[in-house]
Formats: sequence, C-alpha cells, structure tokens
Amino acid sequence: MSWVERVTKNLESDLDSLWSLLPGDAPTTRPSIIDTSTEHSSANRTKPDEQTEHDQVFSSAFDVDRLAIASAGAAASVAGQPTIDRTRLAPTFSTLTEIDGSPIPKWADLSGYYRTGDERTVQLHCNFPHHRDGVLDALGLSGTDTTRVDVENAIATLGALELETMLLERGMICAMIRSLDEWGHHPHAAATNGLPLISVSRLGDAPARPKRQTRVLDCSRVLAGPVAGQTLAAQGADVLRLGADHLPAVPICVMSTGFGKRNTSVDVRTPSGAATMRALLGDADVWLDAYRPGAFAEHGFSPEGLADDAPGCVVVQLCAFDWDGLWAGRRGFDSIVQSTTGIVDAGTVAAGRGEPTPLPVQALDYATGYFAAAAATHMVNHQRNVGGSWLVRLSLLRTRNHLVSFGGPHTFAPKTPTVDRSVALHTIESTFGELTTSLPLVGSVTAAPSELGTSSAEWIA
Repeated sequence: MSWVERVTKNLESDLDSLWSLLPGDAPTTRPSIIDTSTEHSSANRTKPDEQTEHDQVFSSAFDVDRLAIASAGAAASVAGQPTIDRTRLAPTFSTLTEIDGSPIPKWADLSGYYRTGDERTVQLHCNFPHHRDGVLDALGLSGTDTTRVDVENAIATLGALELETMLLERGMICAMIRSLDEWGHHPHAAATNGLPLISVSRLGDAPARPKRQTRVLDCSRVLAGPVAGQTLAAQGADVLRLGADHLPAVPICVMSTGFGKRNTSVDVRTPSGAATMRALLGDADVWLDAYRPGAFAEHGFSPEGLADDAPGCVVVQLCAFDWDGLWAGRRGFDSIVQSTTGIVDAGTVAAGRGEPTPLPVQALDYATGYFAAAAATHMVNHQRNVGGSWLVRLSLLRTRNHLVSFGGPHTFAPKTPTVDRSVALHTIESTFGELTTSLPLVGSVTAAPSELGTSSAEWIA
C-alpha cells in the first residue's frame, strides 16, 4: 500500500471516530491528500502518483504522520476545505519561522535534558524567564553568569524523582523521563487513559445564535491554543488574542501563530481589566482558554459563569495533563508530556540511541490545536442549529494517548523532516521584519502577525 493510500484510508476512519465524539451532523467534506512538492511531482516519479510506505514525512517511533493528517484533516473537513497539502506538514509542525532570513531560536539555553545522580534523565523547560529563575533558585544557583554546566553539576547531585517533585511543588516545569511501562503503572495514567480525545458537555440552555462572522476570544500562549486561534482566523473568524503585559511570551510562537489575529492586553486582576474581559466574553462566540486549569476561575471567569452571563458561547479549554486524576491541572508543555509519559524513552530505545529521542516535532501541540479548531467550528455551527451553551475540552495528554493508540513504538532512523522551500513557504512583511514561514495547512493567510498589545479590546463586527 502506498503512503497516500494508507494515510487516506486512515483519515477516513479517524474522521469517523472524531465526529462520533461531537453532537450534531458530521461534516460532509472529506479532504484528499495532495503533494505539490517538486520531489514528488509526477515528472520526478518512476511510478506517477505513487509514494512508498516508507516515504513518511516524520521519522518517528510513533505514527506522527497519521496524527498530523488526522488533526489537520479535521479542521479542513469542518471548514469545507477539499485538500491537505502534504508538502506543508513538515514546515508547519516544525514551527519553521525566520525573520529577515534568520531562524528564530526555539529553546532557551537552560531548557533540555540533564543526567541526575541516580543515572536517570530529567527535562527542564525554561523558556519563560520566571521558570528559569525558579529552577536556579531551587538549585541554589543565582547570578546572570550561571552556565548550563553549573546546572548540570547541581542536578548531578540529586535523584530524578526528588528533583521533579521539588520543582513541581515550586510551580516550575520539570519531567523525569519515564518508560512506557513506568507511565502505564502511574496513577495519573490510570485515571486518564479512558478519556476521549475530545469531550463535550452542555453547560445550559440558550437560544440559537444567528449566523455571523465568528468572534473568538483567544486566551492562549505558546503553541496548542495559538494554533487553534490562528486556524480559526485563517477560516475567517475575528480572532482577538487577549494577553497581559506582565505575562511572558515566546517570540517564535507569537510570530508563527499570529497570522490573522489582533492582539490586545488586559489585566484581569484589576477591576477595569475584569470588566473589559467580561464585556468581550459577553459578545464572543468562542472563548478559547488554554491557560492552566482554574487560572481564569481564580479571577471570576469560569465556563459555568459564562453560560449564565453570555448564553450560547462555546468554551474550548486546552491544557497539558487534563482535568482528572492525580496531576489534574499540572503545568506542562508538549515536550514535557512526551518525557513524562514514555514517548521520549520509547523513541530512544526504538532509534537505538544513547540520547533522549522525542518526537521529531511538537506534534501534540499542533494536533491538539487543529482538533480544537475543528471542534470549535463544529460546535458553533451546532449551537446555531440547536442552541445551548457548550464546553469542549482537549489536552496534550489525550492527544498523546490518541497517538499511541495508532501503534508503536517502531524501530526507525531519526532524520530531520524535509522541507521543500520552493512550494511550502511564503514571505510576508510584518512589524517584526520580513517573516518567512509555512503556507497554512488549513485556511488562508489574511494578515501578518501583529505585536502583542497593539489592538483595542473590542470586536471588529
């Protein structure tokens, strides 16, 4: 079976499974897979229109290709987009982003893997300055001249579980690399393994809203939530990204996922900021909440409260480790979920390497983002048909479980995903400079990314 035949067959069954989780009629569009790359053009193939089973986009111990196509296919399906271009998968999921021809760094200096005193490995995520500072403080290190070697030496005196526990208790981001078997016996795995990829619940009754340009209040940072917001913007929604000046951001994520969005800053800790947030939510069709579970509720904003104050809104929540189980609400990112739940260790073994081997891209983030965008559009359409206020939930952990359900780990040879720059990328002028990134997998480019806090806190239409 050729690559195209396999992924097309999988996409059919994956979309059937996805739409069975959501109320209402399934979209009728089933996107086909096309390939506009020069390498795989018909003129360069010995057998036209055929690719081999081994011609995967992402070399991995798990079927990242299937996850990527299933998630992008879901977002395309609900939007009525007839095709998914295979050529755009690699640069999109790789967060390929350049300013004036130069790549933007993806990782802070202290982020990465470290060996512990008990001959295990942990991963630190220090892309936010306060996470970096918190780790250094916990390790008894300080000063701007602290180096990675200093951190390595400090960690080498501690046990992996001891370090993970200490940093998590301080609100930092750390993961002890576990095997698949270790994770399988963990209480949080037992509590979350049976959760659906997407869950939907009705928050209350509300009249059906009239059809209009969808308004999305995008309260998200980093990657999964921003991908969802950008996808909705690419499909024509008015997406207002709401942040706050005191919160840090990751520059590459702001640029790579900011197309078509407006950006405003509101401090919900203040009475005036809370009033502005409440006014925006009152006229929103979708509230995209990708902050730590409970973060907005601490300031008086919850899905249940929104159902009372703005009947008919669709709340889409995303998080790392889910809302159930021992680690409900635990902070985390794609790579941290991979390390914690056995993905990295399985990749290391399957590749026959002596170094940690995660998925080749942040597949959990991107897939969760596309699934969230698909669910948001579907539920807005459903609300306009039957009414109601709705809550949709997804997590990186659920997406991880979905990926593992495809099978694996399989032996593989790690390699960097190939990008055909001549057909997969585009360049656009922005306030950041000349921005080069992937052409969108779903939807179309409507406007270049804008600087944070440069838009007024109001809806366009």
